[in-house]
Amino acid sequence: MLDIMRNAFRQGDETSLPRRAALGAALPLAGLAAAPAFAATPLSDSFSVPKGRIESRQMTFTDDVAKLNAEMRLYRALVPEADVLLWYYFTLFIVAEGRKVQPLVRFEGIEFSHHKKVGENLYMAHGHNASYPRDLNTGAFIDETINPVTGAKIKVPPTILTEDPGMIYGPQGKRPLNRKTPEFTPRYSLFRVEDGLVKSEEIRVPPDGWFTPFIEASHNWTPKPLYDDAKVSRLPMGTSGGYVFPFPKWLEMGDIKGHMFGIWSGRKLDGVHQLPQEYFDKASATHPELLKVDMSKF
Repeated sequence: MLDIMRNAFRQGDETSLPRRAALGAALPLAGLAAAPAFAATPLSDSFSVPKGRIESRQMTFTDDVAKLNAEMRLYRALVPEADVLLWYYFTLFIVAEGRKVQPLVRFEGIEFSHHKKVGENLYMAHGHNASYPRDLNTGAFIDETINPVTGAKIKVPPTILTEDPGMIYGPQGKRPLNRKTPEFTPRYSLFRVEDGLVKSEEIRVPPDGWFTPFIEASHNWTPKPLYDDAKVSRLPMGTSGGYVFPFPKWLEMGDIKGHMFGIWSGRKLDGVHQLPQEYFDKASATHPELLKVDMSKF
C-alpha cells in the first residue's frame, strides 16, 4: 500500500499527519497519453474454467534497469514526470493477543503522488494519502464506532497523511529522501504471466529502525497485451494486498498487546475526474487541497 500510510502507522498516530500519497497517484499530464481502461469482460468469460492448462510463468529481465522500467510502467508511468493516483478500499482488523481477531472498520481513500526524473534511471516521488472511514456493513461514512475488543465507543478520524519524506526509486531499489546514507533498500518483487495478465507480487521490506510489527505484500496486475505494447508508458493497474502494523492511538487499546491487520484492493486512475462521486464530494468538502499534488517538494 502507500509508503506514506506505512510511515504514519509506524508513528502510531495517522490522524495528526498533514499529507502524503500512499501507493502512488496519477493525473493526466500534458504529453502523457491516457492509458486505456480495463476492458469489460462478461462474467461467463471471467469465471469459466479454462479448457486447457492455465499459463503461469515467471518473467525475467535483462538487468535491474529493465525491471525498474517495468515497475515504473506498472506502478506509476515510465515518463520523466507524472502524477499518479491510486484509489482503494481497505478493511482493518484488530489482532489482540489471546482474543479472537475482530474486524473494525473500512476506509476508502486515495494515494496521490508525483514523480520526477532526477538522474539516470533515478526518480524522486512524493505525495499524500486521504482516506475516510466507512461502516463495516452499510458502507456509510462514519466518524465513530465500537471497539469490539474493549467495548468502548471510539472516534475514527480520517487518515490524512502528508508528511512522508518522499522516495528515490532506482535500479537498486528505493531510498527515503531523509536517509542520511546513500544505500538503497532492495525491493522483493516477482513478475509473472498468468493467462492474459502480467502480475507483480511484491514484499515490502521494513525501513531501517522499524522494529515494531510491520510487513506488507501486494499483488498488482495489468492486461498482458498492453504490457507487451512498448508504446504504452503508463499501464492501467489493479492492486490488492495486506499489511501488519501497530495499534493506532485512536483505537484506545490501553495495555492490551497486539497489532492491526489491513487488507486492500484498488486501482490506478487517470485523474481525480475518475474518482467515485461520493468520495469526490467527501474529499472536496473536507480536504479539497488533497485533490491535487503539492508540487512545492519538487
